[in-house]
Amino acid sequence: MTDLDDKLALLRGEPAPVALSAMGGAVIAGVVAGQERRRGRRALALACGVAAVVGLWGGIAGPQRAAASDMRHEVSGHDDALLGLPAAAPSHLLAS
Repeated sequence: MTDLDDKLALLRGEPAPVALSAMGGAVIAGVVAGQERRRGRRALALACGVAAVVGLWGGIAGPQRAAASDMRHEVSGHDDALLGLPAAAPSHLLAS
């Protein structure tokens, strides 16, 4: 046991190898890369959440607006729908 203590005492007095000081930069670069990946995943999750909320809101609120648009058409006599069927559309031509 005293041999081990003597060898450790000798190592304590020697300077650290140069490779160990270079390894610190690589470790910090790895930590920064991990943080950037987590930040990217968090941003992607937030964007997906916002898209889901907007999509669900648009899907739920959309039919109510369409019903209101149909009522406005009956009252005012003109159609102001954003996504109306063009008169030259093949499905419209085949239906008539």
